[in-house]
Amino acid sequence: MTEKIDDAQLMRLVSGGDTEAFRVLVRRYQSGVYNYFLRSTGSVEDAEDLCQQLFVVLYTEAGRYLESASFRTYLYRIAYNLAVSFSRKRRAKGALSLEQLTSDRFLLSSSGENTDPAGLAEYNELLRAYSEALFGLPPAWRMALELKITEGFSYEEISRIMGKSVSAVESILFRARRRLAEELKAFRRREIGT
Repeated sequence: MTEKIDDAQLMRLVSGGDTEAFRVLVRRYQSGVYNYFLRSTGSVEDAEDLCQQLFVVLYTEAGRYLESASFRTYLYRIAYNLAVSFSRKRRAKGALSLEQLTSDRFLLSSSGENTDPAGLAEYNELLRAYSEALFGLPPAWRMALELKITEGFSYEEISRIMGKSVSAVESILFRARRRLAEELKAFRRREIGT
């Protein structure tokens, strides 16, 4: 029965201690936020930890949710704050190694029958360069790109999630895209040897 209830009503039930309503929300959103954390951190373990933290916060703070707000935006606001906090802690400990940033999980498998080995190798090198460039961006820029490109949020939604103005979000996304384009152009020039 709770499967057909909208998110705002489920949150009302969760704030009253309804664990079944909470399980429904977890089932609806776990995959999306896990993937967001995975792309934000580059680590399966960190994504799992952050996903668990997110749902703990969601459950314990359910009474603070205002039904006038989009639940998905509210959820990703919590996710964004957790990712920013995680990023700050990781930066304090030291940056990820190049091997971690360009691990094989970002690369394509060559197990297909019709795979051109040279083309696959070239594509994997480009993907490796993209991963390096992406994880070289300031965390807020990378997270804004994830919210826009992968999660499909509008500029207005991203501004609410990040706690910034729409024009600040537009500026962040413009700079992030420009930096990625510059990095990939530099990679191509190195590949061609010019």
